[in-house]
Amino acid sequence: MVGFSSSVRTFFRRLFFESLSRRLLLFTTAFVMLAEILIYFPSAARQYHDVLAARLASAQIAVLALDEVRDTELSPTLRNELLANAGVRLVALKRNNTRRLYLAETMPPTVDVEIDLRRASLPALIWASMDCILFGEGRILRVQGTPRLGGGDFIEVLVDESPIRSDMVTYSIRVLVLSLLIALVTSGLVFATLFYSFVRPMQRVTQSMVRFQERPDDAQRIIIPTDRSDELGQAERVLAAMQTELRQALQQREHLAALGTAVAKIQHDLRNILASAQLASDRLASSNDPTTKALAPRLVQSIDRAIALATNTLKYGRAEEAAPKRIRQPLLAIADEAMHAALAAGDGRTGWNNAFDPNLLVDADGEQLLRIIINIGRNAVQALEGHPGAAITLSAQRDNGDVMIDLGDNGTGIPEEALKHLFEPFARRGRSGGTGLGLAIARELARGHGGDVVLLRTGPEGTTFRITIPDTVPASL
Repeated sequence: MVGFSSSVRTFFRRLFFESLSRRLLLFTTAFVMLAEILIYFPSAARQYHDVLAARLASAQIAVLALDEVRDTELSPTLRNELLANAGVRLVALKRNNTRRLYLAETMPPTVDVEIDLRRASLPALIWASMDCILFGEGRILRVQGTPRLGGGDFIEVLVDESPIRSDMVTYSIRVLVLSLLIALVTSGLVFATLFYSFVRPMQRVTQSMVRFQERPDDAQRIIIPTDRSDELGQAERVLAAMQTELRQALQQREHLAALGTAVAKIQHDLRNILASAQLASDRLASSNDPTTKALAPRLVQSIDRAIALATNTLKYGRAEEAAPKRIRQPLLAIADEAMHAALAAGDGRTGWNNAFDPNLLVDADGEQLLRIIINIGRNAVQALEGHPGAAITLSAQRDNGDVMIDLGDNGTGIPEEALKHLFEPFARRGRSGGTGLGLAIARELARGHGGDVVLLRTGPEGTTFRITIPDTVPASL
């Protein structure tokens, strides 16, 4: 028995509650039926009142001519016929302060229930009508009311309640059938309206999310928003944007993984090539030529740095950038070396200057800060290619324990479409060439110091990035 009841509950739960459209149909029908039930009670009371008033009116008509004759002058056959046609078993009428029994059976029945239509309120009529339907079979009802057309003070009749109950049951069945019909038609119309206006679009959104979850790399599974201007239309557009961004993020992640794999394969050979170049640069350092001797140390440092970067290339892909080894050191030397390296990426026509105090100290990992400035500077140099009077300016200041380095150019600014993904890997600033990793690496290294890299301003007058490096120890006064 327990298993059967559980199966029944499971069946009805699946039938009505696991589908939004079925649940909507069920609740719509239930609420319409509830409204019909609330309307039924007053209408049933009205019907009960009308039936009793009709009995009183029939009884009054039956006794209109009896004022001219006595009850004893009527034959039993005529008396019974008058009572039967009026649908009553006794009629009494009070007129001119005199109560007279006009018609009655030889042995009047005992009264079971009484109701006075002159003083009956709506709640009393509702209660009486329900009592009649449930318990009215075989009872005798005394009904009092006001005669029509001023025919007396009051009229009183005794009636069998069984026919009245039968009329009320028939009326209730008609109301029930009509209510069911109205409920089905109304709920059907409401359901159809809500289904095609709300449920179906929501199902479309849900199905799109399910299909996209199965294959997020499939562009065909991204929802195509409709031109609706309501909340559902907004939800479709937001979902489409989220699915597009997620698919791009997954593709970018795959590209990063592929890049890591490719770099891992070439890393060994690259280190060998750089080692050979390092040997050659060591020999150049022993040359007697003054120009060669001046350039050789910088060449050696660049090759050493390239070897170190090749050794740690995979760390970016694995989010394992080494923790900064911070020391307090002059910023000018780092900035000079970084800008010489950054200018090598351009066409050689870009000018630059470091407009800050040569004695300004920064508490940072010199190698990582160098990479930060190189990456931002190289982007600026490449953006200024072919720009007349191209120039880059570095300025720096200390403020409340933070060193803020501003690197600005006088270019044409960053395109609007590039601003949304400016610091994301492989996001390019509207130009060809490059990997789009420069700003992402610069920000990661700055945040490793507890600072950040932010876009300070961009526009037709140029672009400025701010590098913030906070101190780890108080600066000396």
